[in-house]
Amino acid sequence: MERWAHAALESAIRRGLVERKTCRVCGADKADGHHRSYDRPLDVDWLCRLHHRREHKRLKCEAAE
Repeated sequence: MERWAHAALESAIRRGLVERKTCRVCGADKADGHHRSYDRPLDVDWLCRLHHRREHKRLKCEAAE
């Protein structure tokens, strides 16, 4: 499901259906789409690599609690 969501997002970007945005935390130009749910592949938070890693770490810690 994860790979499908990533592929769907990349395809939508290439076709011009989705526009890459800046990081919602720091405004960095290079941002990746962070999927809150893989069921909604085009519904993403745009985060730079640093903040994307931090978000995954935060979610991992939350799940461990």
